[in-house]
Amino acid sequence: MNGNGSARLSFDTAALAARDRFPMFCEEVVRRYTGLDLRTQDQRGFRAALELRRVGAIDIGRIATSPVNSTLTTSLVRDGDDGLLVTLLDCGRASQTQRDADQALQAGEGLVSDCGYPGELNILANSEFWNLKIPRHKIAPLFARPMRFAGAKLDKDIAARRLLLGYIREAFNLDVQASARAAQLYEQHIVDLIALALGAGGEARATAEDRGVRSARLSAILKAIEGGSGDPALSAVVIARRFGVTPRYVHSLLEETGRSFTHHVLEHRLEKATALLRDPQRQSCRIADIAGEVGFNDLSHFNRAFRRRYGVTPSDIRNTALTA
Repeated sequence: MNGNGSARLSFDTAALAARDRFPMFCEEVVRRYTGLDLRTQDQRGFRAALELRRVGAIDIGRIATSPVNSTLTTSLVRDGDDGLLVTLLDCGRASQTQRDADQALQAGEGLVSDCGYPGELNILANSEFWNLKIPRHKIAPLFARPMRFAGAKLDKDIAARRLLLGYIREAFNLDVQASARAAQLYEQHIVDLIALALGAGGEARATAEDRGVRSARLSAILKAIEGGSGDPALSAVVIARRFGVTPRYVHSLLEETGRSFTHHVLEHRLEKATALLRDPQRQSCRIADIAGEVGFNDLSHFNRAFRRRYGVTPSDIRNTALTA
């Protein structure tokens, strides 16, 4: 991968013969792009799928693998790379050994490996996890005292860790290649959330909370609105209760998008209605039923909102689709 925009690499052992899966994954992907050595007791039964992308200065990997041991050897440490590797475990079990310390990693947890020291990160069961490779200088200044990153767990702020996981999941497939500013913000928000989860304090914590937490919450709230727009009872109060914030805070976050809560909900409902009206398998459904399905209690309100948004009626959309 290169450092431009959001370069990507995908690899899946499923397409390979059993005897080639581990050697290909080890040699062609892991050693080349991460500088790690791999070992496994079952090379023929080995399975792995990996997707890498770079945004700004951060390399992000989404990985699913059967049990495997990864080692940062002394010879690899000598290459001068002093970056930090953050591992977030979605499911499965793992352990880390570095600087004479052993750490267990359970689903939902995260920890840091320091590329400046030899060590191991061992996947103990079929697991899915995220690896984030981050330059040390991006995180170290956020701590008032020198931080021992090797083996540090992301357990000082559980809310920040959960927001970090959610933010990475939701934003991983966003295309920010065309915008240097978007890539910079994406990178900064990830760094801020990691620093909070590691226990950054003082002024750095206040800054990170304002930048990273606010952005991650906005991303999560927008996703919740999209997923819940079909519920007629959806409101800012419901969303606020779900995320443990106030309705006023929800409205404040959404102001940054240039749209109100009501506007976001209405847009998703109309988009879903349009898709259903164009679906040939739903042509026998009454328009009133479709309106109710996407969250409208009142058919006349649906018709007015639809015409105001698209300039035509729901029936026009359906008839055009059927003719085509």
